[in-house]
Formats: sequence, structure tokens, C-alpha cells
Amino acid sequence: MKTKPKWYRKWDLDVSREVIEASVAKFSADPENYIHSSVAGPYVPEDSEALCGKTLVFHGEGREYRFDFGKLHELRFSEDGGEEKTCYCNVKTMDDEIFLVNQLIPGYPCSRQVTLIADMKSGNATICDAHVGTEHSNIDVGREFFFGKLDGEFPEELPAHCFTDELVGKAIDWDYGRIVIKHMYTSNLYYTYSHPSKTYGAWMATNPADYVKLRDNIFLFSFVEERQHGLQALFVIDLNRYHDIGCFYGVSADHMTSACIGAKGTPAPLTTIF
Repeated sequence: MKTKPKWYRKWDLDVSREVIEASVAKFSADPENYIHSSVAGPYVPEDSEALCGKTLVFHGEGREYRFDFGKLHELRFSEDGGEEKTCYCNVKTMDDEIFLVNQLIPGYPCSRQVTLIADMKSGNATICDAHVGTEHSNIDVGREFFFGKLDGEFPEELPAHCFTDELVGKAIDWDYGRIVIKHMYTSNLYYTYSHPSKTYGAWMATNPADYVKLRDNIFLFSFVEERQHGLQALFVIDLNRYHDIGCFYGVSADHMTSACIGAKGTPAPLTTIF
């Protein structure tokens, strides 16, 4: 008896640095070129105006990042006392307490994206500082995480953000409205996902991942599609609501994305592909 069909996929999508630089130059000037995702559906919250007119200053691990918010989507960004840069930013929240602030930083030939996760209840914060290109691949996203605090007074003291393995062993079907993807959190350094295709059969892949605990039952989860499109995905996952918000980031020969998404989740078994 034949087994169920499996989707055969083999990619060699790397391109030269010159191609990446040309793509960044072409697409990064206008946010309309990169802020839309093909999987974004009804579960992406509208951008929040809660931070408009405010200044958030992050300190952690020897780094300073400053975010001066103007009107909706307007941001002046600087780091370590350096040059101020004007950015288009997205500000997303599920609960009006934890905010995801995402923007491309202009002036980098191969692109740079800085994402701030800010807990306005405790002042705890995480920075994901990402760029396109690694020692292994021109198309893969490389990144660093910095944990710290926002300047100022906040109403509650909570444990600092930190790497965690508390999601490991769980699986969730994430419904983005246009597509359903199953995430299986299989180890502290990797995750696995599956995607059904009526045409091609079952698809499953494992990619490098990072897990950060923001609060009890609330996590920051991120992965890079290594050996595939090189994209970074980054999500704030709220297991109290089974809702997430996040963003995709990456550059290819004919496309650039720094786009926000959101999904509703359903607990799922870890041991099956669907």
C-alpha cells in the first residue's frame, strides 16, 4: 500500500549581494512596496495610535535604542546617541499593554529591520535587530536579540524577558484567515511547521528558532526559513487568547517584505502533520 503523498520541494534560492542591494534600493523607498503580506487576513489588528507623541528609550546589554513617535506610522529612530533617522513604522497590540513596533531603518544597502517588543505595564522590553545576509547565505536573515528596560516609571514589576523552552512540546494550528499553518515547537533551538496542499500533498520543514518569555503564557517566537526563502518571521504569541501578531522580513531578487500579520490559534497534537 502506498503512503500518503508528500510534497517534494527543493530550493536553491540564494542570490548575489549585488542582487540583494538592487532589490533593497528598488523596493525600500516606498512602504507600499513592502508592508503587505499575501497571508495577512482578518486577524491582523489595525495599527495603534497609543504611542503617538511618546518617546520610548530602550537600554539593555550595553545598547540604547530611541524611538520618537509622531503621527501614526511616523517614527524618528536613533541608537547609542547617533544620527536620527525617519522611518515608517507599524505599531500593533492585542491587549494595549504589550506592543510590537516594527520598522526598516534606512541607509543600509542590504536592509535592516529593528523590532521593539515593549511591555508598557512593566517597562520590560526586547529588541530584535535583523539584517539580510549571513556568513552562509546572502538571502538569509541574521539577527540579534537584546533584553532590557524602557526608561521611566511603570506600574508593575515583572520578571525580565529571557530565552525560554516553555513552548517546547506544544503545537498550534494558526489560522491567518487565508491559510492555516501548523507550528510544532519541537526544541529550544528549532521548530517544525506543516502545510497541507491538495495538489502536492503534505509539506513539513524544520527551521532555526528562538523563544523568549515575555510574561506568563505570553511569548516572542521567531524563526528563519533557512535553506528556503531566508525570511524571518517574528510573532508575539498570547496563549491566554490563542492569538498572535507579528511580522515577516526578507529580501529576494524581485521582492522585499517587512509586513505585519496575525492569526488565531487552536491547540493541536504534536505527533501528526495535520
